[in-house]
Amino acid sequence: MARSGSNSRQRRRMLSARFNELEAAALRAMADAAGISVSSLIRRRVLGAPPPRATRRPSISHEMASRLLVELGRIQETLRAGLVRGDLSPSNPAVIAALRDLAELRAVCLEAMGRTP
Repeated sequence: MARSGSNSRQRRRMLSARFNELEAAALRAMADAAGISVSSLIRRRVLGAPPPRATRRPSISHEMASRLLVELGRIQETLRAGLVRGDLSPSNPAVIAALRDLAELRAVCLEAMGRTP
């Protein structure tokens, strides 16, 4: 059966539930990773409702993490180019630390976006 009308006409009843901090954080994280609202997540999991036609925009943290990943990639490429040209020494502790830190920052950004490094 095709649905018609706005959500306000279709969904007239509002229910509430209580969660402890850990449960609430887990629900928010799952919803954020799926790109849907907490309400949609609960509706899908409990009622087996189909996913929404269009998922919501990524959260600001996902957008920021994506931008940061791009910038980290540029910095890493610049360092690697310096190593290839011989401008930087691969045994320099600062270069080693910078590459290690870039890898750690990349892993954190990917984790924040719900992806594995």
